[in-house]
Amino acid sequence: MRLKSLEIQGFKTFPDKTKLSFEQGITSVVGPNGSGKSNISDAIRWVLGEQSPKSLRCAKMEDVVFNGTDKRKRQGYAEVTLNIDNKDRALDFNGDDIAVTRRYYRSGESEYLINKAAVRLKDINELFMDTGLGRDGYSMIGQGKIDSIVSSKGEDRREIFEEAAGISRYRYRKIDAERKLKSTEDNLLRLRDIVTELEERVGPLEKQSEKAQKFLEYSEEKRGLEIALWLLTLDRSQNELKVQDEKISIAKSQYDDAETALEQIQTESEEIYIKNGEYSSKIENIRTEIADIESQISEKRSLVSVAENDILHNNENIDRIKNDIAQFDVNADELVKRIADKEKEISELDADIIAKKKRYSELSEQLNEINTTSGKSSDVLQEITAELSVLTSKSADARVTEMTAESTVSELNSRIESLISSNDEKKTQSEELADISKDYDNKIGAAKEKIESLKNTIDGLQLKLSSKEKKKDELREESNKLMLDVREHMRKISFLENLERNLEGFSKSVKTVVNAQSHGKVHGICGPVSRVISVPKEYGVAIETALGSAMQNIVTETDEDAKRAIRYLKSVDGGRATFLPLNTIKPRELRENGLEDCYGFVGVAANLCSCDNKYNGILYSLLGKIVIAEDLNCATTIAKKYSYRFKIVTLDGQVINAGGSFTGGSLNRNTGLLSRANEIETLKKQTAVLEQKSKDAENRSIEISREYSAFEAQLLGSQADLSNLRQDLVRLEAEKRACDNELANAGASVENSMNEITNCRRRIETLEKDKNSAKQLLVELNKKILAAEEKVNELTGSRAELTKKREEISLQLQNLRLEIVSSQKDIDALNSDIVFAKSTGNENLERKAELNQEIERIKSVILEKTELINSTNAEIEKLIADQNERSKAIEKINADREQLEKRSAEIRTIERDKTSERETSGRELARLEERKINIQKQYDDIISKLWEEYELTRREAEDCAVEIDDSKQAQRRLNELKQKIRSLGNVNVSAIEEYKEVSERYEFMSAQVNDVEKSKKEIEKLITDLTKQMKEVFVESFDQINKNFTYTFKELFGGGTASLSLADPENILTSGIDILVHPPGKIVINLEALSGGEKALVAIALYFAIMKVRPAPFCVMDEIEAALDDVNVYRFAAYLRRMTDNTQFILITHRRGTMEEANVLYGVTMQDEGISKLLELRSTEVAEKLGIDSK
Repeated sequence: MRLKSLEIQGFKTFPDKTKLSFEQGITSVVGPNGSGKSNISDAIRWVLGEQSPKSLRCAKMEDVVFNGTDKRKRQGYAEVTLNIDNKDRALDFNGDDIAVTRRYYRSGESEYLINKAAVRLKDINELFMDTGLGRDGYSMIGQGKIDSIVSSKGEDRREIFEEAAGISRYRYRKIDAERKLKSTEDNLLRLRDIVTELEERVGPLEKQSEKAQKFLEYSEEKRGLEIALWLLTLDRSQNELKVQDEKISIAKSQYDDAETALEQIQTESEEIYIKNGEYSSKIENIRTEIADIESQISEKRSLVSVAENDILHNNENIDRIKNDIAQFDVNADELVKRIADKEKEISELDADIIAKKKRYSELSEQLNEINTTSGKSSDVLQEITAELSVLTSKSADARVTEMTAESTVSELNSRIESLISSNDEKKTQSEELADISKDYDNKIGAAKEKIESLKNTIDGLQLKLSSKEKKKDELREESNKLMLDVREHMRKISFLENLERNLEGFSKSVKTVVNAQSHGKVHGICGPVSRVISVPKEYGVAIETALGSAMQNIVTETDEDAKRAIRYLKSVDGGRATFLPLNTIKPRELRENGLEDCYGFVGVAANLCSCDNKYNGILYSLLGKIVIAEDLNCATTIAKKYSYRFKIVTLDGQVINAGGSFTGGSLNRNTGLLSRANEIETLKKQTAVLEQKSKDAENRSIEISREYSAFEAQLLGSQADLSNLRQDLVRLEAEKRACDNELANAGASVENSMNEITNCRRRIETLEKDKNSAKQLLVELNKKILAAEEKVNELTGSRAELTKKREEISLQLQNLRLEIVSSQKDIDALNSDIVFAKSTGNENLERKAELNQEIERIKSVILEKTELINSTNAEIEKLIADQNERSKAIEKINADREQLEKRSAEIRTIERDKTSERETSGRELARLEERKINIQKQYDDIISKLWEEYELTRREAEDCAVEIDDSKQAQRRLNELKQKIRSLGNVNVSAIEEYKEVSERYEFMSAQVNDVEKSKKEIEKLITDLTKQMKEVFVESFDQINKNFTYTFKELFGGGTASLSLADPENILTSGIDILVHPPGKIVINLEALSGGEKALVAIALYFAIMKVRPAPFCVMDEIEAALDDVNVYRFAAYLRRMTDNTQFILITHRRGTMEEANVLYGVTMQDEGISKLLELRSTEVAEKLGIDSK
């Protein structure tokens, strides 16, 4: 077996998945303190099943999960996997490779896996047991364990030696066997107790079983006779029931005929009532429709008024627009006239310019002649003269340009001032128009808000009207329904009172006595029991069942009164009755403790009823010892608890009789003697409530009608206000449109003026530049002319006259030039005016076209409004016609209602006759049904007894009944059997089965005791054998370890003596182990006298001695050589190397000597705080870095 690798993820300081591979030999893990190298040995210990957080240097197991740093998040789980090569099958596992994994989640859940299959911790422990690799084995030597092996007590050292001896498995089996032995002894003790108990029960049960057998024999014979006698009674009762059914059928037919006739009358009455209600509802609906029509007429007239007002306003707008168009026409004529005047002025100016140009040409020719004449004197003079002529012409042009620019600038500035003044006026006008428009907006907004508010008000009123109308209909329907209910209740009350007056449902004897009392023939009669007590409705069924036939018992004042009544019944052959004299009847009370605490207990029957105080004795005599329970289950529980000492009745009429018999099933139709008076009183109260509700509904309906009328008037007023507001809104909107048009025109005019001002200012800038250029050019030209004239004067001398004439002509040319330019400028200004006038004319034409379109649009609106008025008036006429039709319909409905009233009177007369006929038939039917009930009760009682006693139906009873020849003899035999059964006393019928069951169980348990005792002996033998094997193995291993320890000690210390001894040789398996050492040159009495290094070396020697006896496949040592000096470190490392043939060593160290012996070095660093990283170095690389010879 060999350790191949270790995989760590999320364990302590290793958040990332880290893998360490192990070769045969020594693997060292090095690194600075706190880098996390010891976490590797903790990981191996943890994956092998370590459960103590303290052994892992943690406060709690959750601390093994990486807890995060400032830069890394904490992880949710830790996982460590140990990969083992098991080709030699050193471990008891069928596989060449074993991967043992432990995973722990931060939530506290833990998982163990072998080759990715989930296992238990127990499986891990058993896998590594007796290999030295367990969590407590000698292969895991952590920090501090070196000191503990020396300084701990002798008893604490046993674990390592037992692991080395290989007896851990035996000890585990022994502990398991001892646990089983303890369990077996406990089971044996329990079984013996059960057997003893069963022995005590078998004898008495045998006697009870024999007694039960006799009871069953008697009961079986009794059963056959009793069933046969009951079946004879059933046959007689069945024949009587057939006869009674025929009589009832006849009486029922007569009663049903009368009932059918009354139902038909009732149906017709209800139909008349419903029709009457429908007529009323129709009239109300028609009146509502008439009110709706009037509302629609009012609304449509309002629409007509609004439309007429709109037409009026639109016609006013058309007149205003036509006035605007007429003004545009006048302005257009003026523009045409102005354009013609301007064009005429342009023509005159063009003629004047032509004449001046002609004059300019003549003067230019004269100037050229003068220049030519003066230039004949010489060629030089001629050239100068020509140049002078050109300069003069240029000078004249420059002066004209300057003067023209200055004049034009002046005119443009004047135009700008005029436009600015005009714009100011137009802006003021625009601001005023804007204010007016804003005021119109506010007014329109306010009008719209008012309109919206009125609309909401109208909607609200319409909703209220709709709600009130709906409420009115509901109240009318409710009132009709309530009246029908009142009539139905009155009919029921009348029927029940007739029954009560005629004593329907009571026996003949009761009727005879009560009638005699009313005629004064007997005295002191208080009435039947059902009339002297009062029972709440919820307990009616239970109390009637509890009383049974006692409801018809007659209460008398004294026993003498009862005697007289009995004599009277006998004299008139009035039947039999039971009398309850007030002076002789004694109350009976139930005195049982704890009844109130029983689940399902309702109360004692007498306490649930009420009566006059003088009848309390009667009440408690009849009901004082009867309990009322919620249901049969509760009643059964109470009856069992009190040993069936009293009668219990459930709310639905099931009965548990005193003594334990049950009576129940579906309820027969009873006469309702007890509840009839209550029902009459209840119906009267309900009728009064219904009548009051009907009156309330009618009053509310009247109130709703008043509110409806008030809301309707308010709605009409709001609709009229809405119409007026809409007219005001149309007027305001028309006036605002006109204002907005004027505002738009003023704005456009201002914009045009601003554009013209901008153009003028641009022209002024251009002209100023031209003027300045002309001035500069004029100065230069004057200099050149002056120089040229001086030269001419030098050359001509006497030609002053020519010069003067030339100057005069030049001046004239200059003036003409100015005049031509001025005229041209006037033409341009006139052309500009013409263009502006034409533009204005075009704009006016466009505006005129727009106004004409507006007129057409308004005419279209007027046409639509006119059509709306015509259509609305037509609708109004149609609505008026509908209104008249509905008024006629109301008259017709009223006529139909009168016919219904006549028919209703006729029906009431027929109803009285049929009611009398039905009451007579009802009394006869009740008498017959009472008789049938008594017969049926006798029949049902026998059927119930068959089921309650023997759980048989009649058919099943007929199949198993015995034949009897003489019913009287059979009855005598039945009585004898009952006497014999009573003489047996209490019989435990279940004793037969119980005896059989107990005897069988006694035999089974006895066999079980024998089996358990046998198992106990086998377990005790196993424990003895295991103890013997453990002693033999331990002694053998201990002797070998002792020899190895002596030898290893001498090698590591270079001499001296050492040995191991048992503290208690008599108890080998519990004895502590003492260590005796004598280093070279020292006499040591106590191990504590050794130095730290010596203690470490003693412990190392002991571990090496153990490994020689039972080498571990691999061994993890965490800085066990830390206390050694360098010489002993090298000695330790060399000794370690000698043991690598059988064991892999993983060393956590920072000693050079140990590192030098390592085949592989893993360096652990912590570059990032709290996160360990791993670096692998082979021995050759280590040798190079450390400057040593490679191994």
